[in-house]
Amino acid sequence: MSSFKYYHGTSTIFLDSIRTKGLGAINPNFDLKNLEVLAYLFDIAELHLIGIPKYETWRKSILASVKQTHLEIHHDDGRIQKMNYRHDGMYISLSRARAAIYACFNKYGSEILEACLMLIELFTVYGISYKIPKEIDLFGVENYIGANPKPIMVEILEIQDSDLEKEDGKTASEALNFLRAILPTLTEKQRFEFLQSCNYKTLVPVPPEKLRFYEIEFEGHPSHNNFEFTLSKI
Repeated sequence: MSSFKYYHGTSTIFLDSIRTKGLGAINPNFDLKNLEVLAYLFDIAELHLIGIPKYETWRKSILASVKQTHLEIHHDDGRIQKMNYRHDGMYISLSRARAAIYACFNKYGSEILEACLMLIELFTVYGISYKIPKEIDLFGVENYIGANPKPIMVEILEIQDSDLEKEDGKTASEALNFLRAILPTLTEKQRFEFLQSCNYKTLVPVPPEKLRFYEIEFEGHPSHNNFEFTLSKI
């Protein structure tokens, strides 16, 4: 049975840790309590930032992250897009493009860290007092204010189907076997579009020797059709 290569988009903030310990060995959202920091900042934001346009743009996704749930986005054309805001594991994709879009869209390589720093920025702009409790600030979130990390892609060379879980919580093996059967029948365009939705949570850490690292250079905006990227091996 052939194995797939998978991809994970993040930033240079997390590069040293992943290269040393592997992908998924440390989950900063839980192990280093970044999710608790976000919940603390969110409570303050709910008291002081309601009605502020930038906050309102982020509010639903931050709430979904704090609750560790999904968020349904209703589009004007009637489509309903279900977004995953669970961070209880490391998510990897069969699509290099999907991983690159995530890495380039999330400047800090983490939705949780990105949201924390956005809230801190708004608190500063509007003169809102806050003080992150030391017992939950194990990551040192404020150390990254003003940081300019680079987007990176982690390529996973080998991982067992049984060590992956679908985004809906079901085992990945059946879906991956179906994928192996159907991929040869798809056109290149169909294959590209289909793989965009093939994302999985790792159930075990991936050791460093099964990883490759690339710096991402890109043009355009990650959410627009003009987005193009190239990879340089680190």
